[in-house]
Amino acid sequence: MVQHNEFQAVVLAGGKGSRMTELTAGQTKCLLPIANVPMIWYPLQILERSGFKEAIVVVSELSKFDVSASLDKLGLKIKTEIVGIPGAEDLGTADSIRLIHEKIHKDFLVISCDLITNVDILEVLNLYRKHNASITALMLPVPKVPDNLVTPGPKNKQKPETDLIGIDNNTGRLIFLASASDFEETINISQRLLKKHTSFTVHSKLMDAHLYVINKWVLDFLVYNKNFTTLKGELLPYIVNKQLSKPKQSIDDKNTSVVQVDLKEDIFHFATEKPLDEVIRRMSAFNDHCTDMEEAYHGDIIRCYAHVSNEMFGLRANTVQMYHLANAKISEWWKADKKSRNRLSLLPSTSSTATVHSTQMQECRVGDNGLIEKKTSLRHSHVGANSIVESKTRISQSVIMENVTIKQRCVIHNCILCNGCTIEEGTELKDCLVGAQHVVTSGSQHSREVLTDADRLIEI
Repeated sequence: MVQHNEFQAVVLAGGKGSRMTELTAGQTKCLLPIANVPMIWYPLQILERSGFKEAIVVVSELSKFDVSASLDKLGLKIKTEIVGIPGAEDLGTADSIRLIHEKIHKDFLVISCDLITNVDILEVLNLYRKHNASITALMLPVPKVPDNLVTPGPKNKQKPETDLIGIDNNTGRLIFLASASDFEETINISQRLLKKHTSFTVHSKLMDAHLYVINKWVLDFLVYNKNFTTLKGELLPYIVNKQLSKPKQSIDDKNTSVVQVDLKEDIFHFATEKPLDEVIRRMSAFNDHCTDMEEAYHGDIIRCYAHVSNEMFGLRANTVQMYHLANAKISEWWKADKKSRNRLSLLPSTSSTATVHSTQMQECRVGDNGLIEKKTSLRHSHVGANSIVESKTRISQSVIMENVTIKQRCVIHNCILCNGCTIEEGTELKDCLVGAQHVVTSGSQHSREVLTDADRLIEI
């Protein structure tokens, strides 16, 4: 295993899950269970598997204790420094990085807590190293949702966000990044870009995985330019576009005011090559293009790259649909991944403190102090810690979070039951999402509904 002393790792886990409030109204997003393991386990174990010994985990100050307690139980070897930020739920990703900048002393990798993938980070790091890049981003195929997978809750007509990602076909340079919603029918590409990159593809079926390797100078620029609040939506597109620019000419006129120039606003004040790197680049015979006689990289100091991975799986569990897909497929994905070490399959499917009396359990996971009574049937489901399933109940293809009570003679199919909810006797639920602490009354039948107290979903 290669240890990465030249990179720091930062896991962004302070988001509130604004696109999945039905789930996060009663739970911190990064602790939402996927196959009974907190979501944050997945990026951390990927980092650990790739040789990282330490990681900074950025969370909301309010959730710092809960996150710390959960990580202590996961058995990860990677050392985590948990940094709580007041009001982190309302901050953008760039804001969060800016607030912890004093803890970052070199080039660093940023990964989102909701990234569920088996990608080999070493490939992203190597692409970054190869070109001494400014930023290298991981791009993954947009996950395909099986036709027979129904997302719990009402039918959602909202279309997922589509990224437009332009990548040079010959060099892998990331040359264009935007959201499809920013355009109506046509996309205007500048003549300067077309002249510089003669062969490129604008992808609409790739997704930005929110995994970036970032040069330290980018952080320095971010600290002095507080107009950027997000990495993907604002900072990254800005820097990608700046690849087409050149540094301003030095000012020799003694009468010119330095204040007017405002070097802190000029990205090239920060994007400077180390003298030795510049000498090596100019002396090297390497050239990343063959369309003209210009020097390697067209002399660009700012260089952004995209690593496109075609690994078996990868998604961001940032919507109810993607969260449900991750829970439905994660065991299958990890079992099929022959390359993975420290896999989910190495974790016990049933906790040593759980009590299981049922003899009809198929592809299930049961958390700490869970209780499964006799004469129950559970298939392809995950039962969280301290949850109870009483007798004569059938559960299939469902996620049961912590402290859930399911009474006798219930039938539950393809549902998500959030923390502390109670399903009373004789209830039938199909394709439903039950909110935290909600009580579903005895004998009721529900299909494709969100069952919760409305005021729990209100953001104040």
